[in-house]
Amino acid sequence: MAKYVLTSDKQIGIVKYSYKDKTDEEVLKMMQENEPDANWTSCTKIPRGKHSCRYCGSIAEGTYEDLLCEDCRSTFGHSLFSEL
Repeated sequence: MAKYVLTSDKQIGIVKYSYKDKTDEEVLKMMQENEPDANWTSCTKIPRGKHSCRYCGSIAEGTYEDLLCEDCRSTFGHSLFSEL
């Protein structure tokens, strides 16, 4: 199962698909059609062994979902989303 992170100006979303042959662009287009009010602007496949940063939606190391991405850790001086 492939996981993708979707972002817009106001929100971050995660979607899972069993179709591994979908490109980021195809998933983005599909989600824009399914959820037009969400105004999704980008879609990135989350590589195995990584996760989406709960603050900004960027790809973060490891599978511990409370861990912020490197940029957010640097910006906030904290490692975990729960510390914000």
